[in-house]
Amino acid sequence: MSTARAQSFPPRPQGGTRRRARAVALGPAALLAGLTAALLLGGCLERSRTGGADSQAERTASPAVPATPTAPAAGKSSSPSPLAGEGRGGGSGGTHGLALGSGLKYPATFTHFDYADPKAPKGGTLVLSAPGSFDTLNPFSLKGRPVAQLATLVFEPLTEGSLDEPFAEYGLLAQAVLPAADGLSVTYRLRPEARFSDGRPLTAEDVAFSFRVLRSDAASPFYRYYYKDVQAVETPDPHTVRLRFAQRNAELAMIAGQLAVLPKHLYGQGDFGQDFVRRALGSGPYTVAEYEFGKFIRFRRNPLYWGRRLALNAGKDNFDEIVVKFYRDDTVRLEALKAGEFDFLAISSSKQWAVDVAGAKWDQGWLVKRELPHRNNAGIQGFAFNLRKAKFQQRDVRHALALALDFDWSNRTLFFGQYTANHSYFSNSELAAPGLPAREELALLEPLRAKLPPAVFTTPVAALGKPYRDIREQLRAAQRLLEGAGWRVQGGVLTNTATGEPMRFTVTLVQPAFERVVEPYLDNLRKLGVQATMKVVDDSVYEQQLRTFDFEMVVASFPESQSPGNEQREFWHSDSAAVEGSRNIIGIRNPAVDRLVEAIIGAPDRQTLVTATHALDRVLWHEHYLVPNWYNTTHRVTHWDRLGQPRTLPLYYAPQQLLRFWWADAARAAALRRAMAGDGPLRAR
Repeated sequence: MSTARAQSFPPRPQGGTRRRARAVALGPAALLAGLTAALLLGGCLERSRTGGADSQAERTASPAVPATPTAPAAGKSSSPSPLAGEGRGGGSGGTHGLALGSGLKYPATFTHFDYADPKAPKGGTLVLSAPGSFDTLNPFSLKGRPVAQLATLVFEPLTEGSLDEPFAEYGLLAQAVLPAADGLSVTYRLRPEARFSDGRPLTAEDVAFSFRVLRSDAASPFYRYYYKDVQAVETPDPHTVRLRFAQRNAELAMIAGQLAVLPKHLYGQGDFGQDFVRRALGSGPYTVAEYEFGKFIRFRRNPLYWGRRLALNAGKDNFDEIVVKFYRDDTVRLEALKAGEFDFLAISSSKQWAVDVAGAKWDQGWLVKRELPHRNNAGIQGFAFNLRKAKFQQRDVRHALALALDFDWSNRTLFFGQYTANHSYFSNSELAAPGLPAREELALLEPLRAKLPPAVFTTPVAALGKPYRDIREQLRAAQRLLEGAGWRVQGGVLTNTATGEPMRFTVTLVQPAFERVVEPYLDNLRKLGVQATMKVVDDSVYEQQLRTFDFEMVVASFPESQSPGNEQREFWHSDSAAVEGSRNIIGIRNPAVDRLVEAIIGAPDRQTLVTATHALDRVLWHEHYLVPNWYNTTHRVTHWDRLGQPRTLPLYYAPQQLLRFWWADAARAAALRRAMAGDGPLRAR
């Protein structure tokens, strides 16, 4: 047993809010830090790399990566330089923030975000849960399974995004940001008061070290792709960092600020990938108080946190302690919530939401059940083919296998009508390709026509089963595609007529709850003669198989933002297909896709970006790289009614980001205790 302090899980503190003097304080530092992410990466955006219940929430042990921007742009910019900020005016002072595609919502004099309550009380303990396990405190290494919250509670980036406006970043560790007029560099002026939790000053050398180590082989390969165009990191003085770019890249001045800053005096010693499994020290508002690998971790708010008086931290990080408990089974996890073992749960299973999140404790108001609206880009979730396997190399074969999914039946029978079929790689956003290619798109696509599926030019992007009346028509169409590709049923088994190879593959899952979702798909595949099976493996085995691409088909999710950019290289680009641990788990090697990815990254303005994304969407869709799944437009959450919340919700967020602005409500907690003591309903306050 690996523990910081070898002991059983400490008892849950009771009582209401407790104030602590001077104890004040998602940001994008996890996969889909906010979103990988942490994003990407611990909330319920129905996205991640791995198989969950019927949507992809939380289930990932990926290293922490900066979140891609999560906000749909309200407007479009045709300016050659789409970055907006205040206080630039040609001076050397820089601006307090940057925005892409629109102006900043919050001025330099703002006092708090609209979705925060600056009067929120401090104190109390928030107990959360997480699926699976963890075995490292290093959220940046490719090795091991970290705790998602490490990247956002313990470590901090130079800038932090807001959750209620188009892609915008505000200075956190950096008090000022100055992008160069030629677009080839950006300068950050650090806050002189910034400190790591051990009291050591945070300097430009720490920033330079962080860029160096996180882009090395010791860290996740994501960083090397995301920051590929950062050519040099300069430190003119202890509080100034200048990043020079290899080429003009509209979003690079913003995403450069998303990189977490690590203390060089700690992580600069020894082997970064090996030696920091049990050490996590950053500049963030919390420290690691204790943990037991695989069971729990306790974060404690640092009363001396350097940034507690910053406007972007007002009303944020209100709990004295945050505890995360780990559960390997979702059913056990929900029962633990009912028993009061933790406070809050985001639900990723439609069956759980419709059937299991119910009963006396909800009827009496002790537990709250809510659907929280959001405007997040849904990206895409699907059953992903591993193109490294010869059987999946033919586009028509992939298309045929995808047609065996009967979404309408699954949504009606299994999902209680809660989902919408994915109809794009950028579903629920203006980036989803509309109709047939417009003139501007054709300018990108025509030079690539010989490398593209004809359907890119002739068939609108739409949910896969839309042209067919029912699943029988879909399966007949699938059979025709298979026969045209040289596959016929022989002796009841779909067989390659040239090689004699049977079509046989396994869908690898990480949670038993997903079996009910996959089984109907396998039943339809068997009607085509496909020998398809599924298996459930331990989460550590699953992560290893993903990292080494040792699978045939998995449930995968690709979270997207309304400002796609450098992260597209790691999702789809040929350069990432053979890199162990990359997010190109499909194994795409397509020169046309590469060209369109580079067009997105190099887009000089919003309209050009949208056009290039539409073109990429069409190509990815008609290449049939995965079997499209589904999404929804709310976060389904349930929690004990002892938590206080601001009146205003953000627009673009994951549930774990939202919790950063909640607090322990003493009055609610007292009312709940009285109701539970009398075994009666919680009366209106």
